[in-house]
Amino acid sequence: MIISTISVLLTLVLTAMIIGPVFWGAPWHPASRKDIHRALKLCEAQPGERLYDLGSGDGRVLKIAAKDFGMDAVGLEIDPIKVWLSKQFLPKNEFSNRVNILRQNVFEFDFKHADVVFIYMTHQALDQLFPKILETLKPTATVACYRFCLRGIQPEKVTSDKKIFIYRFNKGKSLNAYS
Repeated sequence: MIISTISVLLTLVLTAMIIGPVFWGAPWHPASRKDIHRALKLCEAQPGERLYDLGSGDGRVLKIAAKDFGMDAVGLEIDPIKVWLSKQFLPKNEFSNRVNILRQNVFEFDFKHADVVFIYMTHQALDQLFPKILETLKPTATVACYRFCLRGIQPEKVTSDKKIFIYRFNKGKSLNAYS
């Protein structure tokens, strides 16, 4: 009886973790390791740069950014269960001190320290979130959108399979067309 009750509760929690976020614009369908590598290479990610992963889920983007690219990686995740799980899966090794996972609403975060922002959200969520992010991004920041592009904004790079969209805004680089 107790085991079946625990199984049902666990099933309900996992189902809510996977299906529930779809209604708020952030599906939990993790990006593949190959695609994460492709995105970070297209961003020209450098050691010591700071990456923010919006809706960091299980933390795989953070691990790859820290381990394979030497980046300081910060995950923003609102779901406390995913925050806890990703912290449990984070290995204690030479790169774990470069990964930080925060329980944070991305709509209330200041991105002024971001060098790279990795986003896997639906168009509806991007439409709401991106104007705020753009206000606080530093001029040299790069944004990598996975599977969903920023509507109305021309990406600098797009993969041939149209899964990864790279944006550089170069805000503040020139005053006008003559400078």
